Amino acid sequence: MRNYQTEADAVRNLQTYLRQLSYHDPDISPPPVNGIFDPLTRQSLSQFQKKAGLPVSGTANGETWKTLYRAFLKSLAENALPEKVSLFPTTPKGYCLSPGCTGFCVSALQMMLGELQRFLPEEYPIEPTGVYDQATEQNVRIFQSCCPELKETGKVDFATWNAIAVRYNAMFEKPSEE
Repeated sequence: MRNYQTEADAVRNLQTYLRQLSYHDPDISPPPVNGIFDPLTRQSLSQFQKKAGLPVSGTANGETWKTLYRAFLKSLAENALPEKVSLFPTTPKGYCLSPGCTGFCVSALQMMLGELQRFLPEEYPIEPTGVYDQATEQNVRIFQSCCPELKETGKVDFATWNAIAVRYNAMFEKPSEE
């Protein structure tokens, strides 16, 4: 007696691997991920086998599974989003960057503010020196004045850092395809 749930799970995995590859390879058509080994799944698998230099059978033997799984893992690694880096300290509570602070965190702040200047009502030249100077304070004030949820202090607390980071990150997001 066949265990249909296990077979469906295996087909669903196969379809998931092929679907991942199809996102980045136009020669592999995306199969449905439904656990049913249908003609679209067979076609996608055959396309993968051809591309991988395997015998094209449209069925998944041991060699095809190993090659497909390796290709799937490679695709995940190559196409993953970059890891985020937390620069702003979360402790001690109440920490903020202010005039006189130095270091990499200040350089990152200055770099983000420099990129965001084109969206602000006025430009005030800033260089990523790693020193929280008058130009940094002025740019922080300009940014804060554009955000009603922030107090205009010229200092960067957790809320200001997050507001800057969100707007900076938004510059690099892909527009939604609608």
